[in-house]
Amino acid sequence: MSDNEMKRVLVAGATGYLGKYAVQMFKRQGYYVRVLTRSEERLREPGPFTAPALSKDDFDDIFVGEVTKPETLVGMLDDIDLVFSCVGISRQRDGLTFEQVDYQCNMNLIDLCASSSVKRFVYVSMQGAENIMQLAITQAHEKVVTALKNAGMDYRIVRPCGYFSDMGALYDMAKRGRSFLVGEGTNLMNPIHGRALARVCVETAEGDELEVEAGGPEVMTQKEAAALAFEVVGKPEKIHVIPMWLARGLVKFIGLLSNQFGDLAEFIVTAGEIDGVGPKRGTTTLRSYFEALHAGKPDV
Repeated sequence: MSDNEMKRVLVAGATGYLGKYAVQMFKRQGYYVRVLTRSEERLREPGPFTAPALSKDDFDDIFVGEVTKPETLVGMLDDIDLVFSCVGISRQRDGLTFEQVDYQCNMNLIDLCASSSVKRFVYVSMQGAENIMQLAITQAHEKVVTALKNAGMDYRIVRPCGYFSDMGALYDMAKRGRSFLVGEGTNLMNPIHGRALARVCVETAEGDELEVEAGGPEVMTQKEAAALAFEVVGKPEKIHVIPMWLARGLVKFIGLLSNQFGDLAEFIVTAGEIDGVGPKRGTTTLRSYFEALHAGKPDV
């Protein structure tokens, strides 16, 4: 697709960690940017773990609607060429499941594209999905990927192997003085900063590769990342390892109380025992990210 054929984008998930950076990056690359949100106020507030507040200079128009309710999205895709979606459960507390959000909400967007001018759909899934297909979150993501492949519409899939925002939990624990890891903490990972990942997303939207994996510039173990957080906050290193047998038991107990939090807990535990390494992209180090958190900066 040539530049003049695809310059109007709808960003769904614009109030999340990646979404805020994606809005800014599309705008910087010359796109007309429409954002979908339930709350204009949340757009203008700093997002989680250093994600920036958005200003009127970062987008062109706002469509207020709920992706869980297709009836509120009528007209949203008018004159839109490209849909970018990073919609998914992260830290929301609506009691919804991965099936209801990560899958069904994205299906609502895909269905709307059928009667629109949309030429391409860019979706953010996950790296290494084939190794963790037993998880509800993975199944939801990959059902969306399959639906896109079968929709007869041009598509692109971005597969990050972890976000810096996920590492924010390690910083928070270090700041409190104790860090808890699932498993031995020796699994390898290279999470990526939101801005770098947003750049990958825009490049993928404009490129020919159907699926693109992306990781950050450094590969380290989970335990090394936790130790780095203690170093940045200036506190003695106190890292406690939760045996996998105990973690699995806790997952089952949490699942009895809440399907949503049980699924989230299972994902966290599984992530603690597998590697998640992708092609190195971006230049922002985890140290500089932790230092930005420690300084209370909204962005790095």
